[in-house]
Amino acid sequence: MLRVKMLFLLGFWWGVTWAAFAQSQEAPIKTFGYFQNSFQQWTESSDHAQFNTFALQQLNMMLQKDLLKDWTAFVNFEILNNFSSSKRWGSFNIEEAWVRYHSSRQFNLKVGLQIPIFNYLNDIKNRTPLLPYIVRPLVYETSYNEFIATEEYLPARAFVQAYGFIPSGKAKFEYALYIGNSPNINSQIDNQSSGNERPTGVDTTTAFLLGSRIGVRYGELKAGISATHEKVNYFKGLAERLNEPPSKFEGLPRIRLGADLLYRFGDFSFEGEYISVFYDEGAEVVEVDKRFLYGTLGWNTTERLYVYASYWFTREHQVEIVDDQFIKFIVDVDVITGGVSYNFSDRIVLKGQIAYTDITATPYPEALEGYAFEVYALAISIFF
Repeated sequence: MLRVKMLFLLGFWWGVTWAAFAQSQEAPIKTFGYFQNSFQQWTESSDHAQFNTFALQQLNMMLQKDLLKDWTAFVNFEILNNFSSSKRWGSFNIEEAWVRYHSSRQFNLKVGLQIPIFNYLNDIKNRTPLLPYIVRPLVYETSYNEFIATEEYLPARAFVQAYGFIPSGKAKFEYALYIGNSPNINSQIDNQSSGNERPTGVDTTTAFLLGSRIGVRYGELKAGISATHEKVNYFKGLAERLNEPPSKFEGLPRIRLGADLLYRFGDFSFEGEYISVFYDEGAEVVEVDKRFLYGTLGWNTTERLYVYASYWFTREHQVEIVDDQFIKFIVDVDVITGGVSYNFSDRIVLKGQIAYTDITATPYPEALEGYAFEVYALAISIFF
């Protein structure tokens, strides 16, 4: 009799478990995304002729499915710059593919490919209808990643992240801790040049990306600081030129430090960020540190119309090798920009933007002279 009861209880437990699992499998896959089509006109400068172009600037297609009560899966595909594989235009990337365990507001755990939390804008940079910009602050403008090293300034990928909110009176404290691969990723070019029998897209070292952010929310104020640490092999090519052993330039640290501030006061708002990137280059003749900041003042003139003015500044230390001599110089990029964003509906946003860009180098190397140009842009952003 006891055996029969045990079998009955086991069967009942299995039936309930299977029903719950089957019900979770029946949960629909949520499909949504964002895209932004733009028209841009760039005026003439000493670096390029005047041109204008239409473009599918960015498209993000997202899939989300609730697996169990506290488990959610998420996938994010990103297309840039009129992507066409046959014509070799733009790029197509899998930006995210993760599963999240939600224990409470105080603790969440994401496992899988994901965009890590770093400063305010990194978390929402692909949500184009939520942003007033057509051209985003430069290190966030992924459509420019063919000539701006955006991943130098921002961590683009992590694989394990814990984060949450801790309430304390009227304030909320935020935290995020994450780990991912180092930047030393095997590519098809590396395989061809070295004959490696390793799959592409994998880390070739035992190093990790380690990162964190801590922040606070209090009323209409949101602020935080971020940091990452990783080791790079970017400077191994210096070994032969400097008659040094290659091991001296392996696993050198790169540190990012960031700070962000967002404050709303009535119909007005201010947001700004600062990022510094520090390298240990392994030799005093080389310096490639970087710095970026932006600040935006905005005004909701009506419920649907938002007007803003913004300033962006980028400083990059660079090196040229001329006749075996290392020439160090600094490149500054100043951008003064302003625009409007009109919410035609909850899913359609119309935008306009004007930007003045001034690029200077100190001292001027022969390969680079200062120049300036303007960008005029119109766009429509869609949430679907």
